[in-house]
Amino acid sequence: MLTAKRLKEARIAAGLSQDEVASAMNMSRRKLQSIEADEAEVSVKGIVEFARIYKVDVRELILEDYIKEDLEHILFNRYASVFRVYDKLDDKVKEDVYYLLKEFVDRKEKQR
Repeated sequence: MLTAKRLKEARIAAGLSQDEVASAMNMSRRKLQSIEADEAEVSVKGIVEFARIYKVDVRELILEDYIKEDLEHILFNRYASVFRVYDKLDDKVKEDVYYLLKEFVDRKEKQR
């Protein structure tokens, strides 16, 4: 039931009609209506395709408590352990780490 409801909400949020989505999915409008009404099942491949068409994360369609994180939160969570270790370093070592990172970034920018 949750996925069916989410599929319909995502389609509406994307500003797409059932006809447009059915055409993009190579299915009949009736089949799409059945999926959105939770009268027909949708495959994993189908959910991935819906997510692509609606330009949403697949997790938004299948997880009840999925909260879309912005890039800042994603990066923070990814590098939180690095920050914790960095905070434990003395000032001289922090300067060395900063210098190495800056050199790395500068080299990458020159390669572009």
